[in-house]
Amino acid sequence: MERSIVDELPSVRADAIRRDAEARDARQGTRRRLPRWLLGFGFWTLIVLAYSTRQELRFGPYEWMPISWFEAFKAAVAQWYSWGILSIAIYWVNRTLPFAPNALLSRLAVHIPLSIVFTVAYSYIDYGATHLLDAPSDRNWVGPTLFDTMARVTYRLGTFVYWAIAMVCIALDYQADVKDREVRAAELERLLSEARLETLRTQLDPHFLFNTLNSISAYVESAPREARLMLERLGDLLRRSMEHASEQEISLERELAFVDLYIQLQLVRFSDRLDVRVRVDPDVTAAAVPTFILQPLIENAIRHGIAKLTTPGMIELAAWRSGDRLHLRVRDNGPGLPPGWRLDQHVGVGLGNTRARLTHLYGPDDFSLDVSRDDERGTCVDVTLPYRPL
Repeated sequence: MERSIVDELPSVRADAIRRDAEARDARQGTRRRLPRWLLGFGFWTLIVLAYSTRQELRFGPYEWMPISWFEAFKAAVAQWYSWGILSIAIYWVNRTLPFAPNALLSRLAVHIPLSIVFTVAYSYIDYGATHLLDAPSDRNWVGPTLFDTMARVTYRLGTFVYWAIAMVCIALDYQADVKDREVRAAELERLLSEARLETLRTQLDPHFLFNTLNSISAYVESAPREARLMLERLGDLLRRSMEHASEQEISLERELAFVDLYIQLQLVRFSDRLDVRVRVDPDVTAAAVPTFILQPLIENAIRHGIAKLTTPGMIELAAWRSGDRLHLRVRDNGPGLPPGWRLDQHVGVGLGNTRARLTHLYGPDDFSLDVSRDDERGTCVDVTLPYRPL
């Protein structure tokens, strides 16, 4: 069924904002991740359990003694949970180094003396934990003096473990820095894109306002009543445009409400010479569309089509969904495109602005804007967007 857009959308204005708010509240939140300390504890626990399967333990340079599972478990707890505690300190020290995360050579150079310091610290922590748990251990691991201990641990397993932990810390820090730079780059790109979109959108306001005031001026002397009515409708339209000022995308329902106000303004001008029909699938009224996407298309249809006719003109507005694509169409029965007209060569402010905004919002390959002659008379503008409900 075809009806006037003014009759089709009587309830749009009252509940459009409410429906958009409900849709936003229904979106899913972000998924919470496990805390990093829990992942670290699980990692060291797995190593403890793996080393608990040992059946003998080294008690000297060439001496190995058989041990029970429980003794192996206590020895593994003392050995690897000591490294687990120190890994927190190693991670913190690596984060506080006065070098950029990608300055790998400088970081590695600093970790050389740190490896000795932390390995010696591990020797004394492990020695204390072993006595506390009454676990079997190599008594020669700790020397009578600090220098003796340092000499013994620099060629034992401890130094290797430190470097393994340090390399993981360096990799995590570098990965976090890369992600942070990606986030900052994406944020800068978003801000730049929003600035460009805002510039493009604000270009429509003086262009639209100039055309409307130019139309009103023609009625000031000849038809002052119609001029006053058009000024009232223009005020309503500008108030609605201010409601959308901070949004790059709104629901199709709210966009249609704005277009309804614009059509009412033009009906005063054209009276019975203009018939606007709407064919909007009810299932797509909640779809996200760029703000003010339809008004410049309808303005072009009126200015270059209907205004040049001596007979009543018709504009048809249609919207429907096809899979994951949203289709918008504005068609008129005006004189049509002039011979040789091409979109890339003869685009005006309205269509050029619309195409630029679509490019910034969706990328050059995720939308289409086609202008064609309709049945040898009139013009048809088709816009295809990704379908995404708000």
